[in-house]
Amino acid sequence: MSMLDQREAFLGRRKMMSLIVMMHSTGLLDEKLPLFPTLILWNMLAHAWWSLIIQSLRSQHLPCKNFPVEKESEPEEETDEDEGPAPVVVENESYVNLKKKISKRYDWQAKSVHAENAKICKQFRIKQASRQFQSILQERQSLPAWEERETILKLLSKHQVLVISGMTGCGKTTQIPQFILDDSLNGPPEKVANIICTQPRRISAISVAERVAKERAERVGLTVGYQIRLESVKSSATRLLYCTTGVLLRRLEGDTALQGVTHIIVDEVHERTEESDFLLLVLKDIVLQRPTLQVILMSATLNAELFSEYFNSCPVITIPGRTFPVDQFFLEDAIAVTRYVLQDGSPYMRSMKQMAKEKLKARRNRTAFEEVEEDLRLGLHIQDQDSVKDAVPDQQLDFKQLLARYKGVSKSVIKTMSVMDFEKVNLELIEALLEWIVGGKHSYPPGAILVFLPGLAEIKMLYEQLQSNSLFNNRRSNRCVVHPLHSSLSSEEQQAVFIKPPVGVTKIIISTNIAETSITIDDVVYVIDSGKMKEKRYDASKGMESLEDTFVSQANALQRKGRAGRVASGVCFHLFTSHHFSHQLLKQQLPEIQRVPLEQLCLRIKILEMFSTHNLQSVFSRLIEPPHPDSLRASKIRLRDLGALTPDEKLTPLGYHLASLPVDVRIGKLMLFGSIFRCLDPALTIAASLAFKSPFVSPWDKKEEANQKKLEFAFANSDYLALLRAYKGWQLSMKEGMRTSYNYCRQNFLSGRVLQEMASLKRQFTELLSDIGFVKEGLRAREIEKRALGGDGILEATGEEANSNAENPKLISAMLCAALYPNVVQVKSPEGKFQKTSTGAVKMQPKSDELKFVTKNDGYVHIHPSSVNYQVRHFDSPYLLYHEKIKTSRVFIRDCSMVSVYPLVLFGGGQVNVQLQRGEFVVSLDDGWIRFAAASHQVAELVKELRCELDQLLQDKIKNPSIDLCTCPRGSRIISTIVKLVTTQ
Repeated sequence: MSMLDQREAFLGRRKMMSLIVMMHSTGLLDEKLPLFPTLILWNMLAHAWWSLIIQSLRSQHLPCKNFPVEKESEPEEETDEDEGPAPVVVENESYVNLKKKISKRYDWQAKSVHAENAKICKQFRIKQASRQFQSILQERQSLPAWEERETILKLLSKHQVLVISGMTGCGKTTQIPQFILDDSLNGPPEKVANIICTQPRRISAISVAERVAKERAERVGLTVGYQIRLESVKSSATRLLYCTTGVLLRRLEGDTALQGVTHIIVDEVHERTEESDFLLLVLKDIVLQRPTLQVILMSATLNAELFSEYFNSCPVITIPGRTFPVDQFFLEDAIAVTRYVLQDGSPYMRSMKQMAKEKLKARRNRTAFEEVEEDLRLGLHIQDQDSVKDAVPDQQLDFKQLLARYKGVSKSVIKTMSVMDFEKVNLELIEALLEWIVGGKHSYPPGAILVFLPGLAEIKMLYEQLQSNSLFNNRRSNRCVVHPLHSSLSSEEQQAVFIKPPVGVTKIIISTNIAETSITIDDVVYVIDSGKMKEKRYDASKGMESLEDTFVSQANALQRKGRAGRVASGVCFHLFTSHHFSHQLLKQQLPEIQRVPLEQLCLRIKILEMFSTHNLQSVFSRLIEPPHPDSLRASKIRLRDLGALTPDEKLTPLGYHLASLPVDVRIGKLMLFGSIFRCLDPALTIAASLAFKSPFVSPWDKKEEANQKKLEFAFANSDYLALLRAYKGWQLSMKEGMRTSYNYCRQNFLSGRVLQEMASLKRQFTELLSDIGFVKEGLRAREIEKRALGGDGILEATGEEANSNAENPKLISAMLCAALYPNVVQVKSPEGKFQKTSTGAVKMQPKSDELKFVTKNDGYVHIHPSSVNYQVRHFDSPYLLYHEKIKTSRVFIRDCSMVSVYPLVLFGGGQVNVQLQRGEFVVSLDDGWIRFAAASHQVAELVKELRCELDQLLQDKIKNPSIDLCTCPRGSRIISTIVKLVTTQ
């Protein structure tokens, strides 16, 4: 097609669009017409310009290419001839960069490596004679791991796989990789080890690498380096690389044989994350192909035998720990020493409704025999309070029963326990404990305090609470220094927790479970354990993964306690009762793979060349502890519905990109489509809400008032567009200050904590999209937060171009199809009723309770009273999307959004079918559940064609990760066409 023809096509399309808009405005396309005739009219008008557009697209069916861009300046190389043999390069290690370099990165050149090895060996021999090295060596030799050095090296000379079990503080993470490296450096250059040691978290990869480099009297990035997502510090001389498990799995995408690597050490393998379990399966295959590759699994003392059996009963070495005794206290002790009393109206007090619920729950849990026994006891007035079963939780007991269970505990403490909500993390009690420790009216030595909280929101709340306490805010006297610690902090901010404060100053670290095993802070003497952690779980009502606050296991609690006895005798306060510890906590956590949806792992399996042709069931069955087959079956169905996996288990282009995003696949699809269609900011807001929870709160005593406030945000029959309005209002209030923000949340029944968490998630999602090349490269969550002017900082960071359609509500509703399909409800209206008027019979609108809502699998459902659509009497489209399904006495859908037909066809994941029925061409999805009539077969096929074009765009992005789909000629035409189609329907 010539340029003139293309221009004609474009002008023809513009004229047709103008005609359609004009017909809408004059009422010729009457929205009150029945759905099918309206769509037929639409299709007839659209057919002329659709043909021209698709003809133009087909004539140029070439992959999108990049426009010329300025070459990024290479990072400056630091050189220091005295310190090492090679320059250290600090790289932006994004996924896009990794893909660009993947072919040459792992092309192992033996000659050049051996030459480099010779230099490293020479440098090491010189360094060994230095005073600094010898001084540190003496410290290393005092660690328990050193005593097993010879045994470990001897076993590695005979076995390919080894399991090392060691108590916290034994030195396994820092020493064992060095034993292997040092032993090889004393041999010939061609035998020098090249070790990769995986860590479950970014902070541990960085802090351990820096610690080991210090022990080797060199700076990080020479023989010891690290690599995490988006950052690598290493050189051609790096022979010990600490990296996250995810980084190694990404490397395996392009280098399944791990060329040039001699040892893989998987640390903290007992944590049983989905990634680490999968890595074990991959390594089990690789060791068979590469007999020279050695694998070392390092674990805390739990389950070492399980890992040994998985690798054909390989040897196990156990290293004892080196810790001081730690006094262990529980909730009842914490209340006693602080003399803590719950004030009336405290947020940590159990409500009367909650107490009634607990009693009902207790009755339901009793057997028929226990019911009769209880009735007899009450009837005969036998007050045998000792008969309370150990299995009954404290929360279900009254004052007298608690008094019987906790013999020797004072009545004032029992009284506080009887009204306390044990499910909540009590920040007041934590503050009281900190005052008691810092106040010094006890016999324990001075030292740092480590507080374990479940997540970032609680860390921020406690930090702000302490800033208003004169003992901790340093306004009068410099007595305390408070450091938050969580994974979203920068490396520099995280390193602050390791610095010892001046004499007389107490260091307080408020941390997530990142400090449980991943890092060691040597000067900790006191631990306050909230008893809670965030854990990935499968939420059946939403059909997706969610982060839940859960109680820790006994193993977690003991691990946290052990953090207090590193340098001296320590103290640990667990904020759950001694009975809860003994009878309610699980012995250890369930492996992550058995409690989360498996979609993400299915995609990661398929992206690896070694498994791409394998049946998923056969791969999953070889995991160390496979998940239930039903869980895998459900995940495969969800992936097919989403359009990420074909029926014969092949990855689609969309599936390929979703495999690179470490989030729930529905959230991932919404993020990708929000980026492609330039409505990034609202898509991320909704994604954050889906991933966490809705910020709207509904106090049980103010439900009506809360629902009315929510209705004030209602727009276009969508709970999600209401959410966007509420979130925007909060962003504006944040710019005016904390007090304004607090008042805005209070007046509108919004949770400030949830909104803060959503803002944090949005920044993390932006970083992930930047990493895989869907928004501009180099964006970091922590940098976005620093530069944010009161709001979440996303609009400023991503720019106008990425958000040019952010105010298009129809497009945003269409994007929801990407995330929520096949969660679709059909709206069924009753037979029309007519009312006589002076001008004739007029059709009456049905009452809201006359509308019926039907899902494909559940039949009739009901809209939840908290939805903005609860009392709606008329919907312009007969389809609603929903997120969550709740089953009580009836099945309710919570949070729903009206959607038109075209978005369902374009963005839903199911197969599009076209059939001739009674002279009409019917386009259908999901076995005919969603259907509409097209004017002709060509129009029906063109809708399918457009969807194929969108798939082809995503395919182009696989081949060239750095292309911008919105600016390449074919991409921009397809995207703008879809936007106009969706917007004008």
